[in-house]
Amino acid sequence: KGFHWTDVECKVNVKVNPNGLVSLVYDVNGASLHPNANLESRNYFKVFWKDGMYPKNDADGDGGNSCGNGACSPLEEGGCLCGTSTSEGKVFSKIPPSSKEVFSQLYIGAYDPSAYDEGTYTIEEGDGVKAYLVNNEYTPDTVFEVVDDYGKVRLFKNSKELVTIDGSSFSFRNTPSFMSILNQEATVRDATHEVNALIDHLLYHPNTAPFIALRLIQRFVTSNPTPEYVKVVATAFRTGKYETFGSGEYGDLAATMSAVLLEPDALSEVLDADPFHGFIREPLLKTIAFMRSMEVELVPKKKALELAYPFKRRIGQMAHSFDSVFSFFLPEFVPTGKPGAASLRSPEAMLVDMPKITGLINGLYSTIKYGVSACNDGFGETSSKPCKEGDFSNAVAKLSYEPSSGDADTIVSELATLLTSGRLSAANKQVIKEAYSSMTDTAAALRLAQQLIISSPEFHTSNTVQMNGESRTIPTNPEPSGVPYKALIFVMLQGGADSFNMLIPHTCSSKDMYKEYSDMRGSIAISPKTSLLEIDSSDSDQVCESFGMHPKLSAAHQLYNDGDLVWFANAGVLYRPVDKSNYKKGAK
Repeated sequence: KGFHWTDVECKVNVKVNPNGLVSLVYDVNGASLHPNANLESRNYFKVFWKDGMYPKNDADGDGGNSCGNGACSPLEEGGCLCGTSTSEGKVFSKIPPSSKEVFSQLYIGAYDPSAYDEGTYTIEEGDGVKAYLVNNEYTPDTVFEVVDDYGKVRLFKNSKELVTIDGSSFSFRNTPSFMSILNQEATVRDATHEVNALIDHLLYHPNTAPFIALRLIQRFVTSNPTPEYVKVVATAFRTGKYETFGSGEYGDLAATMSAVLLEPDALSEVLDADPFHGFIREPLLKTIAFMRSMEVELVPKKKALELAYPFKRRIGQMAHSFDSVFSFFLPEFVPTGKPGAASLRSPEAMLVDMPKITGLINGLYSTIKYGVSACNDGFGETSSKPCKEGDFSNAVAKLSYEPSSGDADTIVSELATLLTSGRLSAANKQVIKEAYSSMTDTAAALRLAQQLIISSPEFHTSNTVQMNGESRTIPTNPEPSGVPYKALIFVMLQGGADSFNMLIPHTCSSKDMYKEYSDMRGSIAISPKTSLLEIDSSDSDQVCESFGMHPKLSAAHQLYNDGDLVWFANAGVLYRPVDKSNYKKGAK
Protein backbone atom coordinates (compact mmCIF):
# COMPACT_ATOMS: atom_id res chain seq x y z
CA LYS A 1 0.00 0.00 0.00
CA GLY A 2 1.34 3.41 -1.00
CA PHE A 3 4.19 2.03 -3.19
CA HIS A 4 4.60 2.22 -6.95
CA TRP A 5 7.06 1.30 -9.68
CA THR A 6 9.60 3.89 -10.76
CA ASP A 7 12.45 4.02 -13.28
CA VAL A 8 14.48 6.31 -10.99
CA GLU A 9 17.83 4.85 -9.96
CA CYS A 10 17.69 3.01 -6.62
CA LYS A 11 20.69 2.80 -4.31
CA VAL A 12 21.13 0.50 -1.32
CA ASN A 13 23.26 2.16 1.37
CA VAL A 14 24.17 0.93 4.82
CA LYS A 15 24.63 2.65 8.14
CA VAL A 16 27.55 1.19 10.08
CA ASN A 17 27.43 1.73 13.84
CA PRO A 18 30.52 1.89 16.12
CA ASN A 19 30.34 -1.87 16.75
CA GLY A 20 30.23 -2.82 13.07
CA LEU A 21 26.49 -3.60 12.95
CA VAL A 22 24.74 -2.43 9.80
CA SER A 23 21.30 -1.07 8.96
CA LEU A 24 19.87 -0.80 5.45
CA VAL A 25 19.10 2.61 3.97
CA TYR A 26 17.18 2.50 0.67
CA ASP A 27 17.60 5.65 -1.35
CA VAL A 28 15.57 6.55 -4.43
CA ASN A 29 16.64 9.77 -6.09
CA GLY A 30 17.62 11.25 -2.73
CA ALA A 31 14.40 10.23 -0.94
CA SER A 32 14.21 7.37 1.57
CA LEU A 33 11.87 4.61 0.51
CA HIS A 34 10.50 3.03 3.66
CA PRO A 35 10.47 3.76 7.44
CA ASN A 36 12.21 0.43 8.12
CA ALA A 37 15.04 1.35 5.75
CA ASN A 38 15.49 5.07 5.90
CA LEU A 39 18.23 7.18 7.42
CA GLU A 40 16.51 7.22 10.86
CA SER A 41 16.18 3.43 10.97
CA ARG A 42 17.84 1.64 13.89
CA ASN A 43 17.20 -1.90 12.60
CA TYR A 44 20.84 -2.97 12.95
CA PHE A 45 22.00 -6.52 12.38
CA LYS A 46 25.31 -8.36 12.59
CA VAL A 47 27.51 -9.06 9.56
CA PHE A 48 30.93 -10.69 9.31
CA TRP A 49 33.39 -8.13 8.00
CA LYS A 50 36.46 -9.32 6.14
CA ASP A 51 39.39 -9.43 8.59
CA GLY A 52 37.13 -7.78 11.19
CA MET A 53 37.73 -4.33 9.64
CA TYR A 54 34.95 -1.83 8.86
CA PRO A 55 34.44 1.95 8.39
CA LYS A 56 34.47 3.79 11.71
CA ASN A 57 33.69 7.36 12.59
CA ASP A 58 36.57 9.19 14.30
CA ALA A 59 34.03 10.59 16.80
CA ASP A 60 33.19 7.07 17.98
CA GLY A 61 36.41 6.62 19.94
CA ASP A 62 39.66 4.78 19.42
CA GLY A 63 40.19 3.00 16.13
CA GLY A 64 38.44 5.56 13.98
CA ASN A 65 39.47 5.59 10.32
CA SER A 66 37.60 8.68 9.05
CA CYS A 67 34.72 6.45 7.91
CA GLY A 68 36.92 4.37 5.64
CA ASN A 69 39.29 7.23 4.73
CA GLY A 70 36.42 9.23 3.30
CA ALA A 71 34.69 6.36 1.46
CA CYS A 72 31.64 6.90 3.71
CA SER A 73 29.97 9.94 5.24
CA PRO A 74 30.16 10.48 9.01
CA LEU A 75 26.78 10.70 10.75
CA GLU A 76 26.05 13.27 13.44
CA GLU A 77 24.73 10.66 15.86
CA GLY A 78 27.78 8.45 15.27
CA GLY A 79 28.60 5.80 12.74
CA CYS A 80 28.99 6.07 8.98
CA LEU A 81 26.69 6.08 5.94
CA CYS A 82 28.17 4.05 3.11
CA GLY A 83 27.27 3.20 -0.46
CA THR A 84 27.44 -0.48 -1.42
CA SER A 85 27.74 -2.75 -4.40
CA THR A 86 27.23 -6.51 -4.56
CA SER A 87 28.78 -9.28 -6.58
CA GLU A 88 27.84 -12.96 -6.77
CA GLY A 89 30.20 -15.84 -7.26
CA LYS A 90 30.55 -19.55 -6.71
CA VAL A 91 32.15 -21.04 -3.61
CA PHE A 92 33.31 -24.44 -4.91
CA SER A 93 34.74 -25.22 -8.35
CA LYS A 94 34.83 -28.96 -7.70
CA ILE A 95 33.28 -31.49 -5.40
CA PRO A 96 34.08 -30.49 -1.75
CA PRO A 97 36.31 -32.93 0.16
CA SER A 98 33.71 -33.46 2.91
CA SER A 99 30.29 -32.40 4.13
CA LYS A 100 32.04 -30.37 6.83
CA GLU A 101 33.35 -28.01 4.16
CA VAL A 102 29.83 -27.54 2.80
CA PHE A 103 28.40 -26.69 6.23
CA SER A 104 31.22 -24.25 7.00
CA GLN A 105 31.08 -22.26 3.74
CA LEU A 106 27.53 -22.44 2.33
CA TYR A 107 24.62 -20.66 3.99
CA ILE A 108 21.88 -20.32 1.36
CA GLY A 109 19.39 -23.14 0.99
CA ALA A 110 18.26 -24.51 -2.37
CA TYR A 111 15.14 -26.02 -3.85
CA ASP A 112 15.01 -29.81 -4.05
CA PRO A 113 16.52 -30.81 -7.41
CA SER A 114 13.92 -33.59 -7.72
CA ALA A 115 11.30 -30.87 -8.23
CA TYR A 116 12.81 -30.07 -11.63
CA ASP A 117 12.39 -31.92 -14.91
CA GLU A 118 14.43 -35.05 -15.40
CA GLY A 119 17.73 -34.21 -17.06
CA THR A 120 17.95 -30.71 -15.60
CA TYR A 121 20.82 -31.79 -13.36
CA THR A 122 23.66 -34.25 -13.60
CA ILE A 123 24.95 -35.78 -10.39
CA GLU A 124 28.50 -36.03 -9.09
CA GLU A 125 29.19 -37.72 -5.76
CA GLY A 126 32.05 -37.39 -3.25
CA ASP A 127 32.75 -38.20 0.38
CA GLY A 128 29.34 -37.57 1.97
CA VAL A 129 28.53 -34.90 -0.62
CA LYS A 130 26.30 -35.06 -3.69
CA ALA A 131 26.52 -32.25 -6.28
CA TYR A 132 23.73 -31.41 -8.75
CA LEU A 133 25.28 -29.70 -11.79
CA VAL A 134 23.73 -27.79 -14.69
CA ASN A 135 25.55 -28.49 -17.97
CA ASN A 136 28.16 -30.42 -15.96
CA GLU A 137 29.60 -27.17 -14.59
CA TYR A 138 30.11 -25.81 -11.10
CA THR A 139 28.25 -22.51 -10.99
CA PRO A 140 26.49 -20.44 -8.30
CA ASP A 141 23.34 -22.46 -9.18
CA THR A 142 24.96 -25.81 -8.34
CA VAL A 143 23.14 -27.60 -5.49
CA PHE A 144 24.97 -29.64 -2.86
CA GLU A 145 23.19 -32.35 -0.88
CA VAL A 146 24.63 -33.39 2.52
CA VAL A 147 23.36 -35.13 5.65
CA ASP A 148 23.89 -33.42 9.01
CA ASP A 149 24.79 -35.04 12.33
CA TYR A 150 21.13 -35.65 13.08
CA GLY A 151 20.30 -37.49 9.88
CA LYS A 152 18.55 -34.56 8.19
CA VAL A 153 19.15 -34.04 4.46
CA ARG A 154 20.32 -30.46 3.80
CA LEU A 155 20.44 -28.70 0.42
CA PHE A 156 22.71 -25.70 -0.19
CA LYS A 157 23.24 -23.38 -3.13
CA ASN A 158 26.86 -23.03 -4.30
CA SER A 159 26.64 -19.27 -4.02
CA LYS A 160 28.24 -16.45 -2.11
CA GLU A 161 27.40 -12.80 -2.45
CA LEU A 162 29.93 -10.18 -1.41
CA VAL A 163 28.90 -6.69 -0.31
CA THR A 164 31.67 -4.12 -0.84
CA ILE A 165 31.71 -0.60 0.54
CA ASP A 166 32.04 1.71 -2.43
CA GLY A 167 35.47 3.30 -2.79
CA SER A 168 37.13 1.04 -0.22
CA SER A 169 38.39 -2.47 0.45
CA PHE A 170 35.86 -3.10 3.27
CA SER A 171 33.48 -5.97 2.53
CA PHE A 172 31.33 -8.63 4.16
CA ARG A 173 29.56 -11.79 3.11
CA ASN A 174 25.96 -10.89 2.36
CA THR A 175 23.46 -12.05 4.97
CA PRO A 176 20.60 -14.14 3.52
CA SER A 177 17.18 -12.57 4.10
CA PHE A 178 13.88 -13.69 2.67
CA MET A 179 11.64 -11.14 4.37
CA SER A 180 10.46 -8.13 2.38
CA ILE A 181 10.26 -4.82 4.20
CA LEU A 182 7.13 -4.05 2.18
CA ASN A 183 3.71 -5.06 3.43
CA GLN A 184 2.58 -7.90 1.23
CA GLU A 185 0.71 -11.17 1.48
CA ALA A 186 3.90 -13.21 1.40
CA THR A 187 5.19 -11.49 4.54
CA VAL A 188 3.22 -13.74 6.93
CA ARG A 189 4.29 -16.84 5.01
CA ASP A 190 7.95 -15.82 5.01
CA ALA A 191 7.83 -14.86 8.68
CA THR A 192 6.45 -18.31 9.50
CA HIS A 193 9.26 -19.94 7.54
CA GLU A 194 11.92 -17.87 9.29
CA VAL A 195 10.47 -18.58 12.75
CA ASN A 196 10.39 -22.29 11.95
CA ALA A 197 13.99 -22.07 10.78
CA LEU A 198 14.94 -20.37 14.07
CA ILE A 199 13.19 -23.09 16.08
CA ASP A 200 15.05 -25.75 14.09
CA HIS A 201 18.32 -23.91 14.69
CA LEU A 202 17.73 -23.84 18.45
CA LEU A 203 16.50 -27.43 18.59
CA TYR A 204 19.45 -28.82 16.65
CA HIS A 205 22.07 -26.53 18.18
CA PRO A 206 25.09 -28.53 19.44
CA ASN A 207 24.53 -27.24 22.99
CA THR A 208 20.86 -28.22 23.17
CA ALA A 209 21.33 -31.94 23.90
CA PRO A 210 23.87 -31.52 26.76
CA PHE A 211 21.83 -28.61 28.15
CA ILE A 212 18.68 -30.73 28.37
CA ALA A 213 20.65 -33.74 29.60
CA LEU A 214 22.15 -31.78 32.50
CA ARG A 215 18.80 -30.28 33.54
CA LEU A 216 17.00 -33.65 33.51
CA ILE A 217 19.78 -35.38 35.45
CA GLN A 218 19.74 -32.62 38.06
CA ARG A 219 16.00 -32.99 38.55
CA PHE A 220 15.91 -36.80 38.71
CA VAL A 221 19.27 -38.12 39.91
CA THR A 222 22.06 -35.79 41.04
CA SER A 223 22.95 -32.11 41.13
CA ASN A 224 26.55 -32.86 40.10
CA PRO A 225 26.59 -35.44 37.30
CA THR A 226 29.84 -36.65 35.77
CA PRO A 227 30.72 -35.48 32.25
CA GLU A 228 30.38 -39.07 30.99
CA TYR A 229 26.84 -39.34 32.42
CA VAL A 230 25.84 -36.09 30.69
CA LYS A 231 27.42 -37.32 27.44
CA VAL A 232 25.46 -40.60 27.48
CA VAL A 233 22.14 -38.81 28.08
CA ALA A 234 22.93 -36.14 25.45
CA THR A 235 23.78 -38.88 22.95
CA ALA A 236 20.46 -40.60 23.65
CA PHE A 237 18.70 -37.28 22.98
CA ARG A 238 20.60 -36.76 19.71
CA THR A 239 20.27 -40.32 18.39
CA GLY A 240 16.82 -41.01 19.82
CA LYS A 241 18.06 -44.38 21.02
CA TYR A 242 19.22 -45.86 24.33
CA GLU A 243 19.66 -49.62 24.34
CA THR A 244 16.19 -50.92 23.33
CA PHE A 245 14.37 -47.66 24.09
CA GLY A 246 13.49 -44.89 21.65
CA SER A 247 12.35 -44.43 18.08
CA GLY A 248 15.74 -43.45 16.68
CA GLU A 249 14.52 -39.89 16.04
CA TYR A 250 16.32 -36.82 17.31
CA GLY A 251 14.95 -35.58 20.63
CA ASP A 252 13.16 -38.80 21.57
CA LEU A 253 12.38 -38.32 25.28
CA ALA A 254 11.74 -42.02 25.87
CA ALA A 255 15.36 -42.70 24.98
CA THR A 256 16.55 -39.63 26.91
CA MET A 257 14.72 -40.47 30.13
CA SER A 258 15.75 -44.12 29.86
CA ALA A 259 19.36 -42.99 29.82
CA VAL A 260 18.74 -40.66 32.77
CA LEU A 261 17.18 -43.38 34.92
CA LEU A 262 18.95 -46.55 33.78
CA GLU A 263 22.58 -45.46 33.64
CA PRO A 264 24.79 -46.90 36.43
CA ASP A 265 25.10 -43.39 37.90
CA ALA A 266 21.37 -43.49 38.64
CA LEU A 267 21.19 -47.09 39.90
CA SER A 268 24.38 -47.54 41.90
CA GLU A 269 23.83 -48.05 45.64
CA VAL A 270 27.47 -47.16 46.16
CA LEU A 271 26.90 -43.72 44.69
CA ASP A 272 23.83 -43.27 46.91
CA ALA A 273 26.24 -43.23 49.85
CA ASP A 274 28.57 -40.73 48.15
CA PRO A 275 28.04 -37.23 49.66
CA PHE A 276 28.96 -35.74 46.25
CA HIS A 277 26.02 -37.58 44.65
CA GLY A 278 22.26 -36.98 44.87
CA PHE A 279 20.31 -33.82 45.53
CA ILE A 280 18.14 -31.94 48.02
CA ARG A 281 14.47 -32.63 47.38
CA GLU A 282 12.35 -29.63 46.44
CA PRO A 283 9.96 -28.44 49.19
CA LEU A 284 6.85 -28.63 47.02
CA LEU A 285 7.71 -32.12 45.77
CA LYS A 286 8.32 -33.28 49.33
CA THR A 287 4.91 -31.96 50.36
CA ILE A 288 3.08 -33.54 47.42
CA ALA A 289 4.93 -36.84 47.78
CA PHE A 290 4.13 -36.97 51.49
CA MET A 291 0.42 -36.30 50.97
CA ARG A 292 0.14 -38.84 48.16
CA SER A 293 2.09 -41.51 50.03
CA MET A 294 0.00 -41.00 53.15
CA GLU A 295 -3.18 -41.09 51.04
CA VAL A 296 -4.58 -37.64 51.75
CA GLU A 297 -8.33 -37.47 51.12
CA LEU A 298 -10.90 -34.68 51.26
CA VAL A 299 -13.34 -34.60 54.14
CA PRO A 300 -17.07 -34.86 53.23
CA LYS A 301 -18.59 -31.88 51.38
CA LYS A 302 -15.16 -30.60 50.29
CA LYS A 303 -14.53 -30.55 46.54
CA ALA A 304 -10.94 -29.30 46.42
CA LEU A 305 -7.83 -29.22 48.58
CA GLU A 306 -7.32 -25.52 49.29
CA LEU A 307 -3.97 -24.52 50.74
CA ALA A 308 -3.27 -21.39 52.73
CA TYR A 309 -2.53 -18.26 50.69
CA PRO A 310 1.02 -17.74 52.03
CA PHE A 311 1.91 -21.35 51.13
CA LYS A 312 4.77 -20.32 48.86
CA ARG A 313 6.15 -17.93 51.45
CA ARG A 314 6.12 -20.72 54.01
CA ILE A 315 8.02 -23.37 52.07
CA GLY A 316 9.56 -21.43 49.15
CA GLN A 317 7.56 -22.97 46.30
CA MET A 318 4.08 -23.22 44.86
CA ALA A 319 2.89 -24.70 41.58
CA HIS A 320 2.76 -22.19 38.69
CA SER A 321 4.27 -19.47 40.90
CA PHE A 322 7.84 -19.07 39.67
CA ASP A 323 9.86 -16.09 40.84
CA SER A 324 11.16 -15.69 37.28
CA VAL A 325 11.20 -17.44 33.91
CA PHE A 326 14.28 -19.30 35.22
CA SER A 327 12.18 -21.26 37.77
CA PHE A 328 12.60 -21.24 41.55
CA PHE A 329 16.37 -21.73 41.56
CA LEU A 330 19.43 -21.59 39.34
CA PRO A 331 20.90 -24.90 38.06
CA GLU A 332 24.44 -23.67 38.68
CA PHE A 333 23.82 -22.41 42.24
CA VAL A 334 26.70 -23.18 44.63
CA PRO A 335 25.78 -23.00 48.34
CA THR A 336 28.02 -21.76 51.11
CA GLY A 337 29.76 -24.04 53.60
CA LYS A 338 31.49 -27.33 52.84
CA PRO A 339 29.50 -28.05 49.62
CA GLY A 340 30.46 -24.65 48.25
CA ALA A 341 34.07 -25.11 49.26
CA ALA A 342 34.06 -28.34 47.24
CA SER A 343 32.54 -26.46 44.23
CA LEU A 344 29.39 -28.60 44.38
CA ARG A 345 26.20 -27.33 42.80
CA SER A 346 22.95 -27.57 44.76
CA PRO A 347 20.15 -25.71 42.95
CA GLU A 348 17.46 -26.55 45.50
CA ALA A 349 19.62 -25.09 48.29
CA MET A 350 18.58 -21.64 47.07
CA LEU A 351 15.22 -22.33 48.73
CA VAL A 352 16.69 -23.48 52.03
CA ASP A 353 16.70 -21.01 54.88
CA MET A 354 15.53 -21.27 58.49
CA PRO A 355 12.00 -19.80 58.05
CA LYS A 356 11.22 -22.05 55.07
CA ILE A 357 12.58 -25.19 56.75
CA THR A 358 10.51 -24.39 59.83
CA GLY A 359 7.46 -23.59 57.71
CA LEU A 360 7.69 -26.90 55.86
CA ILE A 361 8.16 -29.03 58.99
CA ASN A 362 5.42 -27.18 60.90
CA GLY A 363 3.02 -27.63 57.99
CA LEU A 364 3.70 -31.35 57.67
CA TYR A 365 3.50 -31.89 61.45
CA SER A 366 0.18 -30.05 61.48
CA THR A 367 -1.13 -32.17 58.59
CA ILE A 368 -0.26 -35.33 60.51
CA LYS A 369 -1.84 -34.17 63.77
CA TYR A 370 -4.86 -32.16 62.63
CA GLY A 371 -5.26 -32.72 58.88
CA VAL A 372 -4.93 -29.88 56.38
CA SER A 373 -5.98 -26.97 58.57
CA ALA A 374 -4.56 -23.76 60.02
CA CYS A 375 -3.73 -25.41 63.36
CA ASN A 376 -0.17 -24.73 64.53
CA ASP A 377 0.96 -23.09 61.27
CA GLY A 378 -0.65 -25.75 59.11
CA PHE A 379 -1.20 -25.57 55.37
CA GLY A 380 -4.98 -25.00 55.59
CA GLU A 381 -6.89 -21.74 55.37
CA THR A 382 -8.86 -21.63 58.65
CA SER A 383 -9.47 -23.38 61.95
CA SER A 384 -12.90 -22.65 63.40
CA LYS A 385 -12.58 -24.92 66.44
CA PRO A 386 -9.89 -25.46 69.09
CA CYS A 387 -7.02 -27.56 67.75
CA LYS A 388 -6.69 -31.02 69.27
CA GLU A 389 -4.36 -33.75 68.00
CA GLY A 390 -6.32 -36.53 66.30
CA ASP A 391 -9.36 -34.27 65.81
CA PHE A 392 -9.80 -33.49 62.09
CA SER A 393 -12.94 -31.37 62.35
CA ASN A 394 -10.98 -28.24 61.34
CA ALA A 395 -9.47 -29.91 58.29
CA VAL A 396 -10.39 -29.78 54.60
CA ALA A 397 -8.47 -33.04 54.11
CA LYS A 398 -6.75 -35.66 56.25
CA LEU A 399 -4.28 -38.53 55.91
CA SER A 400 -6.05 -41.87 55.45
CA TYR A 401 -3.01 -44.16 55.31
CA GLU A 402 -3.37 -47.35 57.38
CA PRO A 403 -0.46 -49.78 57.80
CA SER A 404 -0.91 -53.37 56.66
CA SER A 405 0.03 -54.66 60.12
CA GLY A 406 0.18 -53.54 63.73
CA ASP A 407 3.75 -54.76 64.06
CA ALA A 408 6.24 -51.95 64.72
CA ASP A 409 8.87 -53.37 62.34
CA THR A 410 6.35 -53.64 59.50
CA ILE A 411 4.94 -50.15 60.08
CA VAL A 412 8.34 -48.45 60.18
CA SER A 413 9.51 -50.37 57.10
CA GLU A 414 6.37 -49.41 55.17
CA LEU A 415 6.76 -45.75 56.14
CA ALA A 416 10.45 -45.85 55.21
CA THR A 417 9.59 -47.27 51.78
CA LEU A 418 6.83 -44.74 51.13
CA LEU A 419 8.55 -41.63 52.49
CA THR A 420 12.28 -42.24 51.91
CA SER A 421 12.26 -44.81 49.08
CA GLY A 422 13.84 -47.32 51.47
CA ARG A 423 16.84 -45.10 52.28
CA LEU A 424 16.09 -44.80 56.00
CA SER A 425 19.14 -46.02 57.92
CA ALA A 426 18.97 -48.97 60.32
CA ALA A 427 19.85 -46.65 63.23
CA ASN A 428 17.01 -44.26 62.44
CA LYS A 429 14.60 -47.16 61.93
CA GLN A 430 15.49 -48.43 65.39
CA VAL A 431 14.92 -45.02 66.99
CA ILE A 432 11.52 -44.68 65.31
CA LYS A 433 10.52 -48.27 66.15
CA GLU A 434 11.33 -47.73 69.82
CA ALA A 435 9.35 -44.49 69.88
CA TYR A 436 6.39 -46.23 68.22
CA SER A 437 6.49 -49.18 70.63
CA SER A 438 6.62 -46.92 73.67
CA MET A 439 3.06 -45.67 73.05
CA THR A 440 -0.15 -47.55 73.81
CA ASP A 441 -2.36 -45.46 71.51
CA THR A 442 -1.65 -46.94 68.05
CA ALA A 443 -3.09 -43.91 66.18
CA ALA A 444 -0.90 -41.52 68.17
CA ALA A 445 2.08 -43.87 67.71
CA LEU A 446 1.59 -43.83 63.92
CA ARG A 447 1.46 -40.03 63.94
CA LEU A 448 4.68 -39.91 65.95
CA ALA A 449 6.44 -42.30 63.57
CA GLN A 450 5.37 -40.15 60.60
CA GLN A 451 6.72 -37.00 62.28
CA LEU A 452 10.04 -38.66 63.07
CA ILE A 453 10.52 -39.89 59.50
CA ILE A 454 9.86 -36.49 57.94
CA SER A 455 12.44 -35.10 60.38
CA SER A 456 15.11 -37.50 59.11
CA PRO A 457 17.78 -36.41 56.59
CA GLU A 458 16.75 -39.28 54.29
CA PHE A 459 13.36 -37.64 53.75
CA HIS A 460 14.92 -34.36 52.64
CA THR A 461 17.63 -35.70 50.32
CA SER A 462 18.03 -38.49 47.77
CA ASN A 463 21.09 -39.95 49.52
CA THR A 464 21.59 -42.62 52.10
CA VAL A 465 23.04 -41.30 55.34
CA GLN A 466 26.22 -42.51 56.99
CA MET A 467 26.19 -42.15 60.77
CA ASN A 468 29.53 -41.65 62.51
CA GLY A 469 28.20 -43.03 65.77
CA GLU A 470 29.08 -39.91 67.71
CA SER A 471 26.60 -37.76 69.56
CA ARG A 472 26.39 -34.16 68.50
CA THR A 473 28.40 -31.95 70.84
CA ILE A 474 26.27 -29.47 72.72
CA PRO A 475 28.26 -26.25 72.96
CA THR A 476 28.74 -24.73 76.39
CA ASN A 477 28.12 -21.09 77.05
CA PRO A 478 31.41 -19.17 77.10
CA GLU A 479 32.46 -17.36 80.21
CA PRO A 480 31.94 -13.59 79.88
CA SER A 481 35.25 -11.81 79.32
CA GLY A 482 34.06 -8.52 80.72
CA VAL A 483 35.36 -6.72 77.62
CA PRO A 484 32.79 -4.31 76.10
CA TYR A 485 31.62 -5.23 72.59
CA LYS A 486 28.97 -4.42 70.04
CA ALA A 487 26.71 -7.04 68.41
CA LEU A 488 24.56 -6.79 65.32
CA ILE A 489 21.29 -8.66 65.84
CA PHE A 490 19.24 -9.50 62.75
CA VAL A 491 15.63 -10.43 63.49
CA MET A 492 13.67 -12.05 60.64
CA LEU A 493 9.98 -11.56 61.33
CA GLN A 494 7.23 -13.62 59.72
CA GLY A 495 4.77 -11.34 57.99
CA GLY A 496 5.01 -7.93 56.36
CA ALA A 497 6.44 -4.70 57.73
CA ASP A 498 5.40 -1.40 56.17
CA SER A 499 8.82 0.21 56.51
CA PHE A 500 7.60 3.48 54.97
CA ASN A 501 5.36 3.91 58.02
CA MET A 502 8.09 2.93 60.48
CA LEU A 503 10.63 5.66 59.65
CA ILE A 504 9.06 8.86 58.31
CA PRO A 505 10.49 12.27 57.31
CA HIS A 506 9.72 14.83 60.04
CA THR A 507 11.59 18.15 59.90
CA CYS A 508 13.39 18.94 56.64
CA SER A 509 14.57 22.49 55.95
CA SER A 510 15.38 21.99 52.24
CA LYS A 511 11.88 20.77 51.33
CA ASP A 512 8.74 19.53 53.06
CA MET A 513 9.44 15.81 52.88
CA TYR A 514 6.62 14.97 55.31
CA LYS A 515 4.08 16.57 52.95
CA GLU A 516 5.57 14.60 50.05
CA TYR A 517 5.29 11.42 52.13
CA SER A 518 1.71 12.25 53.11
CA ASP A 519 0.68 13.01 49.52
CA MET A 520 2.20 9.77 48.23
CA ARG A 521 0.77 7.53 50.97
CA GLY A 522 -2.65 9.14 51.09
CA SER A 523 -5.05 7.60 53.61
CA ILE A 524 -2.46 5.19 55.04
CA ALA A 525 -0.01 7.95 56.01
CA ILE A 526 0.63 8.36 59.75
CA SER A 527 -0.99 11.59 60.87
CA PRO A 528 -0.98 13.98 62.51
CA LYS A 529 2.71 14.68 62.29
CA THR A 530 2.81 15.43 66.02
CA SER A 531 1.97 11.77 66.79
CA LEU A 532 5.35 10.63 65.45
CA LEU A 533 8.16 9.77 67.84
CA GLU A 534 10.82 12.25 66.69
CA ILE A 535 14.51 11.29 66.48
CA ASP A 536 17.42 13.62 65.78
CA SER A 537 19.41 13.12 62.56
CA SER A 538 21.10 16.53 62.36
CA ASP A 539 24.59 15.02 62.58
CA SER A 540 24.01 12.83 59.48
CA ASP A 541 24.06 13.60 55.76
CA GLN A 542 20.32 13.04 55.42
CA VAL A 543 18.10 15.72 53.85
CA CYS A 544 16.05 15.93 57.06
CA GLU A 545 17.19 17.24 60.44
CA SER A 546 14.86 14.78 62.16
CA PHE A 547 12.74 11.75 61.38
CA GLY A 548 9.65 10.35 63.03
CA MET A 549 9.12 6.76 64.15
CA HIS A 550 5.74 5.04 64.23
CA PRO A 551 3.84 5.96 67.42
CA LYS A 552 3.80 2.31 68.55
CA LEU A 553 7.58 1.86 68.29
CA SER A 554 8.23 3.44 71.66
CA ALA A 555 10.71 0.75 72.76
CA ALA A 556 12.72 1.15 69.55
CA HIS A 557 12.54 4.92 69.98
CA GLN A 558 14.10 4.63 73.44
CA LEU A 559 16.84 2.31 72.12
CA TYR A 560 17.70 4.86 69.42
CA ASN A 561 17.89 7.71 71.89
CA ASP A 562 20.13 5.57 74.13
CA GLY A 563 22.50 4.95 71.23
CA ASP A 564 21.67 1.23 71.09
CA LEU A 565 19.78 1.19 67.77
CA VAL A 566 20.51 2.52 64.30
CA TRP A 567 18.30 2.64 61.20
CA PHE A 568 19.33 1.09 57.85
CA ALA A 569 17.03 2.12 55.00
CA ASN A 570 16.60 0.28 51.69
CA ALA A 571 18.31 -2.92 52.90
CA GLY A 572 17.16 -6.21 51.36
CA VAL A 573 17.33 -9.77 52.64
CA LEU A 574 20.74 -11.44 52.35
CA TYR A 575 20.64 -15.10 51.35
CA ARG A 576 24.42 -15.49 51.25
CA PRO A 577 27.44 -13.55 52.56
CA VAL A 578 28.29 -10.58 50.33
CA ASP A 579 30.99 -7.95 50.01
CA LYS A 580 31.54 -4.95 47.74
CA SER A 581 32.59 -7.11 44.80
CA ASN A 582 29.46 -9.27 44.67
CA TYR A 583 26.82 -7.20 46.50
CA LYS A 584 24.51 -6.63 43.52
CA LYS A 585 24.64 -10.27 42.49
CA GLY A 586 24.45 -11.78 45.96
CA ALA A 587 21.69 -9.71 47.59
CA LYS A 588 17.94 -9.58 46.99
